[in-house]
Amino acid sequence: MKYLASLVEKVGKERFDAEFGKVVTGTDIKPRASRERTTTAAKRLTKAAARKLIGALAGR
Repeated sequence: MKYLASLVEKVGKERFDAEFGKVVTGTDIKPRASRERTTTAAKRLTKAAARKLIGALAGR
């Protein structure tokens, strides 16, 4: 989770929101609420979804 949090700081909240929305589409995970912190939203992810999000944010 620390790596994901530092990655979010580098790419920005707007990009995080866009990629987070793509990753959680089709899952039981709800999109990030307007006042929810990025770290709180990231904690709700499954391992597979977190890996997918990291890959998207890192440009893989």
